[in-house]
Amino acid sequence: MSDYSSPVVHSVAKILELSRDIEDKLQGYLIDKHERPDISYELLKILTIADDLTQLADPEKTSGEFFGLPKDVVAGSKEPVSFSNNLGWDFGPWFSEKSTSLKQGIQRVIKNWDCDPDTVNLVSDAPMTENEYLRDGIDSGLHEVKTYAKVIFDQLFSDQVKVDK
Repeated sequence: MSDYSSPVVHSVAKILELSRDIEDKLQGYLIDKHERPDISYELLKILTIADDLTQLADPEKTSGEFFGLPKDVVAGSKEPVSFSNNLGWDFGPWFSEKSTSLKQGIQRVIKNWDCDPDTVNLVSDAPMTENEYLRDGIDSGLHEVKTYAKVIFDQLFSDQVKVDK
């Protein structure tokens, strides 16, 4: 693993660790028990890390850039990080897609975790209850987070993809 890849690998490893903590705290939620577990720290930390990861491949514009100034004259502007493999192929779009999907997954978890089951309105012949609907949303979002974090981790840790300076 290259030195530049190391922070990314550590970030996604932290996401995987926090995901396991969330799963432990969610045991039985909306199935056997209805008291919402306190996973706000883990959710916020994963969202923050996911946002940082998406910024690597596609940094947000700074205020000067919104007014048409080029990146090289705006203080605080950032260039996208370069991702490649051993053949020199550009893996920036690959990383951008994975990190964006990871971020969308944690946003889905947050949306469903924060929702009160009594406010969910399903059609009368829905194949699941309101609790099952919300739990499925939490579980599928968390699965997306773990899957994409694991893919990024595996590829960068094994040097299949590396971060170039």
